Amino acid sequence: MNTIAEIKKSLEGLAADELARIARWLQEFMCTSGTGGGEVRERKFQETPDQPLFMTQEEYMRLEEKSALRHEYVNGLVYAMGGASLAHNRIARRLLAALETFLLGGPCEPFILDAKLEIRIDSDQIVYYPDLMVACRPQERTGTCVRNPVLVTEILSPSTRHIDLREKVMCYGRVASIEEYLVLSQDECRAILYRRAEGWRPRVHARPDALIEFRSIGMSWALASVYEGTLC
Repeated sequence: MNTIAEIKKSLEGLAADELARIARWLQEFMCTSGTGGGEVRERKFQETPDQPLFMTQEEYMRLEEKSALRHEYVNGLVYAMGGASLAHNRIARRLLAALETFLLGGPCEPFILDAKLEIRIDSDQIVYYPDLMVACRPQERTGTCVRNPVLVTEILSPSTRHIDLREKVMCYGRVASIEEYLVLSQDECRAILYRRAEGWRPRVHARPDALIEFRSIGMSWALASVYEGTLC
């Protein structure tokens, strides 16, 4: 019999749609075997980032209202998020400042921190907390969620690197409104830009004088401005 550690290692190599199918099967198994009781009940929450829970999206949204931690939701699985480093915070703050200045007075608006990205495609129900995103249609936002951003940014960390560079590339590519996905390193002067118009092929920028062109909002942005005084 496989150990929990071996099962976790096997699951890490699966794509998002495969994980979703396993999650749905396990949920059905728990109900039919009697372990789930055939209905959704209030669950005691254990605040650990490596032990996801099962719950409905409605339960998840209630959890987020009262929890001190943030969690992401993928087809019934709830994952606690770790805290951000100072470098992570600095990079996000500088990019936000550049976007706010450029977008001021226009229809597009940047979102950061507690703004959720809600994704509903086919049978998938997903809620992420991108490090930063830009949305241009106010009518498609709720009190805490954005549904149709045009630009999404994630800042890599050791715990999220494989998710940001694999699962989220595929997932964001399925959201019709998202035109660009930017991934920033916090350990080196490096950015990876994925564009819908280019088939989501990664375009790597690693020179301090590189200009990142956000075609979705018509903005060009110097990579060094985010890493100034630190890595570039």
